[in-house]
Amino acid sequence: MSMNKGLIASIIFAAGVFAFFVLVLPEFTSINNARAALKTRQALIEEKNAELKKVTELNKQYKIRQADIDKIIVFMPEQKRIDQIVSSIQQIASQAGLSLAEITTAGSAETGEAAGYKKMVIGFNVVGQYPSFLNFLKLLEQNLRLYDIFEIDASLTTSGADGAQNLVNFSVKLNTYYLQ
Repeated sequence: MSMNKGLIASIIFAAGVFAFFVLVLPEFTSINNARAALKTRQALIEEKNAELKKVTELNKQYKIRQADIDKIIVFMPEQKRIDQIVSSIQQIASQAGLSLAEITTAGSAETGEAAGYKKMVIGFNVVGQYPSFLNFLKLLEQNLRLYDIFEIDASLTTSGADGAQNLVNFSVKLNTYYLQ
C-alpha cells in the first residue's frame, strides 16, 4: 500500500502539473497578453484624445480669428479677380480726382510659387493734377488689397480746346498678388 500511496501521490502530482501547463498557464499567458493589448489601446486612445483636443483648440482659434482671415483673403485673394482690380483702381482714381485713361493686365514670369502666391502686373494711365495723384497713391496704399508699385512715369499734357489747363499723364505699373 505504501507503494500505492506513493504512486497515487505521483499520479496526482503529475496530473496537477499537467493541468497547470495545459489549463492554467495558457489562460495566464492569455490574460497577460490581453493586459498588454489593453495598455497599448489605452495609450492610443490617450494620444487620439490629445490630438482631438488640439484640433478643438485650433478650431476655436480659427473662429476667433475669422475676421483676420477674411481680411487676408481680401488682401491676397484665391483668384486673380481682374474685374475687382479694375473697378478698385477706377474707383480710387475717381475718388482722387483723376481720370483713368487705360489699364492693362499681364501675368508675371516671376512668381512666388515657393511661397504659395502668384504675381500679376497691372499697368494703367491716369490724368490729372499732381496733388490729386498724391491723394491717389494714399488711397491706393489704404486699400485692403495689396498693390506694390514698381514704376511711375509722368509726362505733361494739355487739356481743353485752348490748352489752358496743364495736366500730368501718370503711367503706373504695379504688382498685385493672389494665391495659387
